[in-house]
Amino acid sequence: MTMWQLAFTRRAEKDFLRLEKEVSKRIIAKLEKSLKDPKKHFSQVKDTDYHELLAGDYRVLVILQQSKQVIDVRRVGHRRNIYKNI
Repeated sequence: MTMWQLAFTRRAEKDFLRLEKEVSKRIIAKLEKSLKDPKKHFSQVKDTDYHELLAGDYRVLVILQQSKQVIDVRRVGHRRNIYKNI
């Protein structure tokens, strides 16, 4: 089984820079853990192409590119407002 790769959009990179260090460390650790088997760690966001990773009060919205085995990180943010612009 090959490991998946992480890719970040410019928007996701900006989202990360706004987070507190402890929160971003926790999210990165969860993302790295998910590289072996993303389907186990992500769940589909209803009525969208996005999948989400839960990290406490924060969410990571991604597109899973099965053919390339890439986790394309699109947005990172607090659960109260992460779903407004998708």
